[in-house]
Amino acid sequence: MSVADSAQLRWYDYVLAEGTEQSELLWTGACREGQRVLLICGSGFDPRTLDTPRRISAQDWKDLSVLALRPGASGEHEDAEEASRNNAAELRLLFGERLNIVSSPTVQDPNTVGTVLSRQLQSEYHVLDFDTVIVDMSGLPSSISFTVLQLLLQQSLPGVPSDKRFDGNLLVTVSEDVSTDERIIASGLGSAGILAGFARLPDQSRTCIWVPVLGSGASEELRALATLLEPDEVCPVIPFPSRDPRRGDDLVLEHRVLLIDELQFEPRNVLYASETNPFDLYRQLVWLAQRYRTALEPLGGATVVVSEHTSKILSLGVLLAAHEAKIVIGYVRPMAYQLVDPVSNDRRPSIYTAWLTGEPYA
Repeated sequence: MSVADSAQLRWYDYVLAEGTEQSELLWTGACREGQRVLLICGSGFDPRTLDTPRRISAQDWKDLSVLALRPGASGEHEDAEEASRNNAAELRLLFGERLNIVSSPTVQDPNTVGTVLSRQLQSEYHVLDFDTVIVDMSGLPSSISFTVLQLLLQQSLPGVPSDKRFDGNLLVTVSEDVSTDERIIASGLGSAGILAGFARLPDQSRTCIWVPVLGSGASEELRALATLLEPDEVCPVIPFPSRDPRRGDDLVLEHRVLLIDELQFEPRNVLYASETNPFDLYRQLVWLAQRYRTALEPLGGATVVVSEHTSKILSLGVLLAAHEAKIVIGYVRPMAYQLVDPVSNDRRPSIYTAWLTGEPYA
């Protein structure tokens, strides 16, 4: 890709705070005195739910509102239900009357819950009217956090009418903690589908390029999506560089039966993206989509589908690429979760913050 094409990326230049201290400095720069600030966070069982809210509650912002989104129960195990109640109770202590807990709406298609919820946030809570919105992905499933962020990103694009436009600062926080990822176990998967609110599968068949962002423990999800998509080509994403130098090799070995023996993907199709920088993955995905669409245009074009089975911070890169390059998001909804060792004290969370719209991009 040429330098000119690269410069057209929405986040060719970006703002990313790596670590809790840098994140707090970034929040201070974005949330000026006298401005209205909104925090959108989770209110579920995930141990990372409280990491960002605890830090933000100590910031002494005068005009702060908090929307805590309660994901549907989805058959959560007893330990997860108890953790959800405890997290909601602490959120009430942290924010008092500034807090609203919003339950997920009841919908016929579970893949549309985030879209319906986003409309509710716009109509009932006027999220587009705030000067700064901070979305904490840490305790939210992708089906909700992706569509809420898509709403804010779409309404900040040029050409949106002023009465429906979001002109504020949009910050996204992610509490990264490898030990927590390993303790949350999905059980009983729903059918594979396409996440609503983003690009759809075309009516006419095109060459399908599937880009799974690999993570451990995702064999069933990957197989379900492979059955749904029947991809013509597979381009798996491996985190590199990574804290664990062997992580990429371990992921290929874990998923070798599907990827190598059955789908027979080309090793040269592997993408490598930094484990802690979502903008690296975002660029890789946008460029890949552009290359395939250009190359296959004489044959009717290409459908690029990405699916994320990885950390929260890398899933943000998936969202940004899907938003900008009209990439389809494949999704398999877990029917239940189990939280292993819910009282574990070995957590070492680090909060990352990406500043996506507003002052730095004016």
